[in-house]
Amino acid sequence: MLNIVDSTSTDLLELAEQCLALISAIINLDEASLTESLQFILHEKLAALYTVLSANNG
Repeated sequence: MLNIVDSTSTDLLELAEQCLALISAIINLDEASLTESLQFILHEKLAALYTVLSANNG
């Protein structure tokens, strides 16, 4: 089965860059279904970023 979601752990800079890229795509796309999908991915990336930041501070 093809796994198109990369679930490997990433560092802070990589997660932040992925979030910025997703935000840019969401802002610039006109296709509602694509922006909605990207918003779900952004939510997952932001949750991962929060988890990494919390682990580094605690």
